[in-house]
Amino acid sequence: MKRKTLFLLLALVTLAALLAACGGTQTAPPQTDAEPETSAETEAQETSAGTPDTYECQLIGTVTDAGQVVSALTIDFGEAKKVTGVDNDTFTVHATASTEAFREGTELESFGDYDIDRAIVKTEDGQKVTLYFDESEGATLAYTSGSRNYPADLMYTVTQNKPVTLTAADGTVLNEAYTAEYTCDNSVQDAETAKFESVIVPDGINYQFYNAGADKLVVWFHGNGEGDLLQSGNNVAQMLANRGTVAWASDEFQTILGGASVLAFQAPDTWYYAQKDGLLDKAAEEINAVITENGIDPAKVLVSGCSAGGYMTTRMIIAHPELFQAAMINCPAYDVASDRGGETPTDEELQAVKASGVAVWLVQGETDSVVATDACSKRLFDILTDGETLTETAVTQELPENSDFTTYETADGKYKLSLYDTTDEDKLRFAEDYDQDGVFSEVQYSSHFSWIYTLKNNPQSADGTHIVDWAAGFVR
Repeated sequence: MKRKTLFLLLALVTLAALLAACGGTQTAPPQTDAEPETSAETEAQETSAGTPDTYECQLIGTVTDAGQVVSALTIDFGEAKKVTGVDNDTFTVHATASTEAFREGTELESFGDYDIDRAIVKTEDGQKVTLYFDESEGATLAYTSGSRNYPADLMYTVTQNKPVTLTAADGTVLNEAYTAEYTCDNSVQDAETAKFESVIVPDGINYQFYNAGADKLVVWFHGNGEGDLLQSGNNVAQMLANRGTVAWASDEFQTILGGASVLAFQAPDTWYYAQKDGLLDKAAEEINAVITENGIDPAKVLVSGCSAGGYMTTRMIIAHPELFQAAMINCPAYDVASDRGGETPTDEELQAVKASGVAVWLVQGETDSVVATDACSKRLFDILTDGETLTETAVTQELPENSDFTTYETADGKYKLSLYDTTDEDKLRFAEDYDQDGVFSEVQYSSHFSWIYTLKNNPQSADGTHIVDWAAGFVR
């Protein structure tokens, strides 16, 4: 009797243990048909109970008319996940730009360093969340007391202010109140600047080069603010300070030109030293080397420059007239050259531009607060067109936010001058969309910034031909 009782007790204990292991008296569901947890689901569950996920952010750059800015930031949540519910207030993006390390030990000051929260103007969610910024701020260059733009050290910090919805790739909700942490390596991706190769020339002139694999070449000479500073060898300021380098490699300009490589020099200091530092011959040597090495037709080379670069362009035509077929010269700084280490061209030297046979289209503000229009573009144009009959065409802009202008030209179209109306405050007006809402707003810049119009292919002649189309006609 005792044996039977003991056996029964053991049986009951064993049964109770089995029931407990199965979750009480409920029958456990069959495991063979259960969907395995995805890695995203597992990660979301682990995150909710532990350390937040961390995601990498990428800065996106755009070269605007006023220079390169960080125009957007992307957060990649991975192929297995998507994020929704993001708006302009979901994140705070703090940005600093500093040239302090570069300026250490010098007396230089910076007028472009900043410490701000970026204004987020729109967002896109999904696997990659994109935050778009107001492009009127967030420059990657800083202007210094050395009268040069210099690449700033950037530091971006992203903070999530409120939760978002995290889903799997198939839309399954993983977390309706998801938060994470974010890091950024502060590098800038820019699709336009990525087209160019930085070429460092020992004892020569550094340049950026876009190889179009074509038989044409455009040479760009930047303004004074983009020259090198303290022999840093940065070789990027001429590409980032305005669209004077990247515009020529744009799809629009490449289509017009029928394909053209682009060579954008950076002055070792300033183009005003062109003669005393032998820069004219050095530039010519490097242009000829690029022509030879890249299968470019020497008879299909165009040149353009602005301000001090307009001075350099003119000096290059005088010194090496064989190099170029046509020139687009913006607000050439002739009158200030002698005061800045150069030589203001004489009338005889400017006559040499006419003797060169190079076609010239000049662009400047009707007034110019930096270099006098009468002493610069109008002076050269008067010499080029002396004794010829001119056509005068007033142009009203399609976009009313832009300054209207008047183009003067010779009957054969070889020489042209476009003068843009300036405001009572001596400004030029431009249509810009810095808040990225698809609507243009008027922005006023210095009356000196007329090159912006050339780099938009805006100047036009009596027959409606625009400046880049005109130049292309000389190298087809």
